[in-house]
Parts: sequence; structure tokens; C-alpha cells
Amino acid sequence: MKRVTIAFALCLLAMHAVAQPVATDPRLAALPAVVGEPTSDIVENADDTVLDIAYRHRLGFDRVSRMNPNIKNVWIPDPGTVVQLPTEHILPEPPWRGLIINVPEMQLYDFTVKNANGEPELFAIAIGDEVDPSLMGEFKVGKKRAQPAWHVPKSIQAERPELPAVVPPGPENPLGPYWMTIGGTSYGIHGSNNEWSIGRLATHGCIRLYNDQIERLFLRTKEKTPLRLLYQTVKIGQRGSTIYLESHPDLYNKDPEREQAVVERLRALDLLHYVDAIRLHRTIEEQRGNPVPIATLPPLETAPYGLPPTTEVR
Repeated sequence: MKRVTIAFALCLLAMHAVAQPVATDPRLAALPAVVGEPTSDIVENADDTVLDIAYRHRLGFDRVSRMNPNIKNVWIPDPGTVVQLPTEHILPEPPWRGLIINVPEMQLYDFTVKNANGEPELFAIAIGDEVDPSLMGEFKVGKKRAQPAWHVPKSIQAERPELPAVVPPGPENPLGPYWMTIGGTSYGIHGSNNEWSIGRLATHGCIRLYNDQIERLFLRTKEKTPLRLLYQTVKIGQRGSTIYLESHPDLYNKDPEREQAVVERLRALDLLHYVDAIRLHRTIEEQRGNPVPIATLPPLETAPYGLPPTTEVR
């Protein structure tokens, strides 16, 4: 049974190797990789806020705030405070092609490019709020426009009657300098006239990026590129022989049974008996948005696959 299981895992590894860094432990080949590395910054002076640090690194404000619960006042952090940055991630569930947006993570993954380690480029985003949530599903990149005019929807005109019917390109235009349509919908991936909104629930359903980042994405992304918007509040991944968990807030209240779903996923992969149940639960509850180790598997040569349970997880 051990040989069959490992052989199957190796097959999965071969299927996914072109799309993500190779898993070094075949028992974890079915799990997405952990990519990136932890980094940090320091509050330089009394005028520096967590918002400034997020913008400086082109990260989302919410992600940076959640990762640093020790900072009690994100608007007046003490000079010299070390700010941990969300620069390490578990890849979303495959297939890994085109553009993938994980809405509750407020992150866009561009799998059309890869760095030297075979990792996609990542972009922080703003998403729709609870009243006007962002879309979910499979799409393709639709029509693209540089310097778009904003034709104000009637629903927004009703909320803000001072707005004109059309806002021309320029600094007052919330679409920013570039627009890529999500499929055949009226929603898009675009820039912004408010850099401080990135990493927040700040749109009427569109996906908003920093202007310098939407420019890079716009120029290299072709129409009809696959585009998937998913809702994955908890991700399970691997690096080496360690299992990691990454948790994000259930912003639209769509994932009430997420802890049980994680348990069932690990059980289905015959990995649950390795897991620290207390750390699993705490990671999901704290939802800080960084990968947290919840288990390290014993070496293949010295430990049989399928050890008896050491921690009861229900």
C-alpha cells in the first residue's frame, strides 16, 4: 500500500511540476506549494503608518494589519516597530493557468509569468464590499482599454447624485489608467484614484490594483487569457516535509464550515494524523494570512507511511 500511495503521489507531482515549485516530499505532492519568503519593515518615524508601509511594498493594507496584531494603533505605530509583511503565500488550488484571484485573500496570482523559482507574480487588490461583492467563477479576460472613461452606473448615481454620467480619464477617475473586462460582464480589473484603498473592501464589485501594477499586468495580459475568481478562505500547502495552513477572513460569510472542510481534506489525503489539532484550530481562528506550519512528516526512510493517530481531530 505504501508503494502504491507514493507512486500515485509522484504521478501528481509530475502533473503539477510545470505549474508550481516541485514538492520534495512525495507524500505532499497533492498540496500546493508555499512560495515567497517572510520579510519585514520598520516604522521609520512618527509620520509612518502601517498604510504607508503597505503602499511602499505594494501590499494590501488589511493583510499587513492582520499579520501584525501586536500593533495596537496602525495609524500611530511607535517608531522602530518591526512590521511583518505578507510576502509568503500558499498557492491557491489548481489548475494554475492564466490569472487567478482569491477574493477573501485580496490577491491576484499571474501564472502567465514565472520567476526563477517557477513562482507566479502576485498583486494586492481591492474587492467589492458586502453589499456589492466581487464575482466568483471561470471567465476569460475580455476587452481591454487604456485611459478608460467611467460610465457611472445608475445605482451609483442614485447614491451619489453629484457625479456626472461619465467621468473622463484623469485623476478623478476611479478606474485609473487601465481596464480589463472580466469576461462579458460589466465588471473589470482596473487601476485606482485612491492608492489607500488597495487591500480593502472598497469597490462595487470590480477588482482594483495599484496603478503601476495594473499597468504591468495590462501590458502583458492578452484578451481571452483564462481568469478564475475563487473564494478560498483557508489554504493547505507544503514546503519540504512540512504542512502549512493559511487562513483569511470569511468576508462574504460563504464558508462557515471551513475548519471541518480542512480536516476532511487532510483526512482524505491520509495526512490528518500528523497534524497538530490545536495549531490548526488557532491558525484558522486568528486568520492572520501567513502560512503557519501545522505538521512535519517523519523521514520516509525511518517511519512507515500511515502512522497511528497521535492527535485526535474531529
